[in-house]
Amino acid sequence: MLVSEFLKTIYVGDRACKSITLDGLRKRVIIQVDEISRIRSVSGLWDYYNDENIVDGLLVFSEVESILFEPAGPIPNDYISSLEEKLLPNGYHRIALSIGSVNDSAESTEVKVIIDAKRVHLEDPSKPMVVIDN
Repeated sequence: MLVSEFLKTIYVGDRACKSITLDGLRKRVIIQVDEISRIRSVSGLWDYYNDENIVDGLLVFSEVESILFEPAGPIPNDYISSLEEKLLPNGYHRIALSIGSVNDSAESTEVKVIIDAKRVHLEDPSKPMVVIDN
């Protein structure tokens, strides 16, 4: 399945970013989300479909060329408000996630995490090493 089509099947809105792992040697970025749902409706909306939910799911970007945090500094640790994708002329996909960062004073900053990658898949921690890409 194409990256752009696959990302349309993933619902992470109002879900929390638990961690971001940078694996430089393997050119991977892994974002752990408290729960990932799938979008399976014809309308393209989540519609509260929960049959394929992945608790503590991993959103795995591979063949990563770059990652950018805007603004620099705050660590994403709160709710994901958007996930957008754009195909670049060099064949990479630019995936932008907007993730909240809440500090010890309960002040929130929106952080854009922008990843240029060639592939994306999901992983379920309860089923290690199983790639979910459709």
